[in-house]
Amino acid sequence: MPIMRVSDPTFEEKDKRSDHRVFVRFRINRAPDQTWINTFKGHASSSVLRAANAVFNGTDVTLELVKPKSRAELTTALDCFIECANLGLRSWGGVEGIAAPNPGVLRRV
Repeated sequence: MPIMRVSDPTFEEKDKRSDHRVFVRFRINRAPDQTWINTFKGHASSSVLRAANAVFNGTDVTLELVKPKSRAELTTALDCFIECANLGLRSWGGVEGIAAPNPGVLRRV
């Protein structure tokens, strides 16, 4: 079963005088392993929301990030980070998948 976001994100302003960063908290359906966490963090930090800090405590997640333009932007981004981590996308720091025995060779079906 893939990891999914199971609660709406909640916002907490870090400091009204700061660079518009906020803490966002949400829950996921199960605790992830370290590889998944690293992939999630890599994708989140390079996104438009520039997540600086991600803390995972079982199924509770806390992110520090740039204040999003809207809740829709945030929830879409969170779901994208989670899906990329589920897929283990290498471009975001995930582990490389198992290569096909002969990549580039066409097979008849």
